[in-house]
Amino acid sequence: MSNFWKRALSGGLFVAAVTGAIFSSPYCFYALFLLFIIVGILEFERMARRLDIHVALPTGLAGGVLLFTAGFLHNQAGERYSDLYLVWLLVTFLIPITELYRQRGIGFRNIAFSYYLLLYIALPFTLLTYFPYRVTGAWEPRIVFLPFWLVWINDTFAYLAGVSFGRHKLFPRVSPNKSWEGVVGGGLATLAAGIWSAPYLHGLTPTDTFIIAGIVVLFAIYGDLIESLFKRGIDIKDSGHFLPGHGGILDRLDALLFTLPAIFVYLEWKY
Repeated sequence: MSNFWKRALSGGLFVAAVTGAIFSSPYCFYALFLLFIIVGILEFERMARRLDIHVALPTGLAGGVLLFTAGFLHNQAGERYSDLYLVWLLVTFLIPITELYRQRGIGFRNIAFSYYLLLYIALPFTLLTYFPYRVTGAWEPRIVFLPFWLVWINDTFAYLAGVSFGRHKLFPRVSPNKSWEGVVGGGLATLAAGIWSAPYLHGLTPTDTFIIAGIVVLFAIYGDLIESLFKRGIDIKDSGHFLPGHGGILDRLDALLFTLPAIFVYLEWKY
């Protein structure tokens, strides 16, 4: 099978899995994104190890699972589950404590990267669980799906515009294939998709969806560039092999890791 068809098949299955999980039920959403968090943490750990940085993997996995679970249950099952955040906080205290008993690499770097993986991977999807409840007070799959839809539109049209018209490099030191023409093409399509989506999103106005689309245009670029910066720094092409032809789960979700917290800030401010 050629690389093009491999990418198309795995990419289509990924989109179908994400869409199906979000629209099936909140528990399907929870199961799939918990898997993404676990795989993302494992990929991050392998990337860090190439620089002789040894994150606290068991504690990192436990912290990531607990953080996402606390956010999901807090919204889905009630206020009483907010106490899970306290359990998560206690687990994070174990990161520097366990480092005292390890003799691998430099302790300061190990601790810093162990905390960062929670911030970088688990926190964005935890914040995503709050989106529909902040807007409507209940699970609303279309609101959860909105960031994915906009990021996919942005990626698709940025690629098409870049291939067709790309002349001026955006950030050649980190990502030599990205162009300003691609950014503009993807951005215009994303803003249009945001306005078009408004009538289908209960609780969000066209102004809201336009602003959210603008957030996606800005922060998706940085999410992609930061992931490229990580990989270029350790001389690898992909973060993993989760999706044939696309690389790892961090490669596929890099734009969302920066976009979701920014959208959460806007929704928290607005609602």
